[in-house]
Amino acid sequence: MGENHQHTSKSNNLALTGLILAAIAPTISVVTGFVLQAGIIAIIVFVLTKLWMFGLPAYWHLKVDGEQVSMSTPKQGGWGLSFGLGIAMSLVIFVAYFFLGDLMISSDDLTAILEPVGLTNPVVFFWAVMFWIFVNSVLEEYLFRWFILTKLEQVIGGFWLPIIASALIFTLHHTIALSLFISPLGNFLCSLGLFIGGIVFSWLYLKSRSVWIPWLAHALCDVAVFTIAWQLVIGF
Repeated sequence: MGENHQHTSKSNNLALTGLILAAIAPTISVVTGFVLQAGIIAIIVFVLTKLWMFGLPAYWHLKVDGEQVSMSTPKQGGWGLSFGLGIAMSLVIFVAYFFLGDLMISSDDLTAILEPVGLTNPVVFFWAVMFWIFVNSVLEEYLFRWFILTKLEQVIGGFWLPIIASALIFTLHHTIALSLFISPLGNFLCSLGLFIGGIVFSWLYLKSRSVWIPWLAHALCDVAVFTIAWQLVIGF
């Protein structure tokens, strides 16, 4: 009994260490890029933290947990549900921007943040958007839904508590970044939307046990967000 308790406690502590080490990477990137506006250093840190977000969970899964490589293939369906939820959330984003956009964000403020890293150039911005939609969103699902959420399941147990905790961690670095170029009201509304989105993505993951199912909804939301960003920075 005592040995089992010790083993469980050690395993939980190890899982907690892994999720903390993984969770800090996005915040480090945001602070360096948006808070400090460190130019080329911010770009280097951005690349390094993306590598960290991918590499640490992979190393932990294979070497620490001793598991096998998996492509997270969807085996329980969920594509239609994810698509429907993604479209619904995208419509909410567009409606919120239509009615509250002027109170939330200005073109000048967003441009001032993106210009130091070259994102006011249409070509650079286009490829950055492609990266965020088709690469970064997959990486975030891989990190926040697969690795962090499953570690939270191990550490705190249950169904909804890990979902909520994962959504809070997912929201944190976005809130820090948003605070620098949109109004407090806009930050609150966007952070609330991100938190709800994090809950939806986490729920989709636990239902399907595949990062690709929540990724679809996530990518559709990103399309809405970056359509608005393009209109503000580049224009149509």
